[in-house]
Amino acid sequence: MRKGLAALAAAVFFLGVGGVAQAVIGVPDDVPGSTLLYPFFKVNPTRTASDTQDTLLVITNTAGPTDLVESGVAPNVAVHVTLWSAASVHVYDFSIVLTPHDVWSCSLFDLIMTTNGCEQALPAPIGVRAALASTVDGNPALIGYVTADLVFSPTFLFPGQVNYPFGRGNVLIGHMYLVNLINGSSTGFNAVSVETDNPCYGHNSLPVGGQLAQNSGGFYRTRCEEEQGAANCEPTPRPTLCYAPLAYGDYNERIDGPNGDWAQTGDAGGYQDAATSLNVTPDSPLSLLVRYFSATGINARTEVWLWKDRNTTAAAGALNVAVYDEAENVHSVQFNLPNEVNFALTSQIITPGAPGGWFRVKYPCSPFGSCGYNYGNPVGDLGARPPLQSVAYAVQFASNAANAATLRWDAAFPAHRQYTDYLGVSE
Repeated sequence: MRKGLAALAAAVFFLGVGGVAQAVIGVPDDVPGSTLLYPFFKVNPTRTASDTQDTLLVITNTAGPTDLVESGVAPNVAVHVTLWSAASVHVYDFSIVLTPHDVWSCSLFDLIMTTNGCEQALPAPIGVRAALASTVDGNPALIGYVTADLVFSPTFLFPGQVNYPFGRGNVLIGHMYLVNLINGSSTGFNAVSVETDNPCYGHNSLPVGGQLAQNSGGFYRTRCEEEQGAANCEPTPRPTLCYAPLAYGDYNERIDGPNGDWAQTGDAGGYQDAATSLNVTPDSPLSLLVRYFSATGINARTEVWLWKDRNTTAAAGALNVAVYDEAENVHSVQFNLPNEVNFALTSQIITPGAPGGWFRVKYPCSPFGSCGYNYGNPVGDLGARPPLQSVAYAVQFASNAANAATLRWDAAFPAHRQYTDYLGVSE
C-alpha cells in the first residue's frame, strides 16, 4: 500500500509528547489498542499565504498475519474510521483494510476540502464541510474528532448502532500531526489508545475483579445509550468466538473516573468488586491537571483542547476550575466547556499577567447525572448516565517577535489524570 503523505516529511519539526506504556484497563496508556481516539482536529477550510492549518492522521497495524477466526479479511485487518463534529454528530465514515504491519495516513484537508481524498477513502461529500464548520479564536475552522475501530470486516454501520462488528484485537497504534508550517506551527502526539479487555489476539489486557464483575467496559456506552436507549445497551455475555454479531458487543475499556480508580487502586477504590455491590460507594470523579504558560515577554499563550464523551448543558456546561499560578496564588472560576470537543484559551480563566501555572478540571458525578450509575444494570438506574470520559491537552505557542514564523515554537502536553481523593493532604 502507498505509505503516507509528503507533508509527513516535516515530522522532524514536530514536538511530540508521549506517555509510558502500562497496559492497564481504565487508563488511556500508550499501548496497542482496538480503538484509536483522535480527540480533536482543526483544519483551515480556506488556506491563505499565512495559514495552512491541517491535521494529519496516521494508523498503524502492529500485527502479523491474522486468520479467518480473528478477521474477516485475513491475513489483513479492517479498520472503520468515523468523523464526528464538535457537537458529537456522526458526519462521515469509511472502512480501510491494512495488511500486516501496514501504515495508513491521511490529510483531513485533502479528505474534506479537495477531490484528492485519501488512500482507500473517497473525498467527503460537500455537506461534511458545513457540518464541521466553526470558528476558533475568531478564525474559521473545521473542527471535530475522529475514531478508528478495529472491526471484523468493513462495515457501513457506525459505533452505537446495533450489530456494529467490533474486532477484539489490541493491534492498532495512532499518531496525529497538527501542522501549519507556513505559519511556523507544528506539533504532534499519540492517538488515545483504547484497549479491548480479554482480547482474542494482539496485546493482552485484563480487567481487575471489580471491572470484570460489573462489566464496566464499553467505550461507546454513552453513545449507545443516546442512540438506542439504556435498555438496548446492557452488557451482553462475552462471545466464545473472536467475533459474534451482538446488539451491544463493545468490550473496550472506559476511560472514566471509576475505571481509573479501579486501575489505580485495584478493587479498593470507590467502586466495589462484588457483583452485589454495583453502585457507587462513593463517587470516583475524574480530574484533569492541566499546565498553562503565558509569559508575555515571548508572546506565550495556551489553548486547552479538551474532549469529553458527550455534550453538556446547564450546570454541567460550565465547570468550576481551581487555578494556581507559579507564586502559589489560587482562585476558582467557571470554565465554559459545553461541547464534546472544546478549544478554549486559558486567558479566560487565569490571573492577567500570570506567566504560568496549572489548573484542575474535576468531573463530579452530580452535574453529569452519573451518581449511582449501575454498569451491570443501567436500566435500573432510572435515568442515571455513565460516568464521564475525558482527555485534554495544553497546546502552547510562543514567539520572540510578533508574527515571526521562523522564531515560533509549539508544544503539546497531555493533562495528568487523577482518579482518587488525596491521602493525608488536601487537594
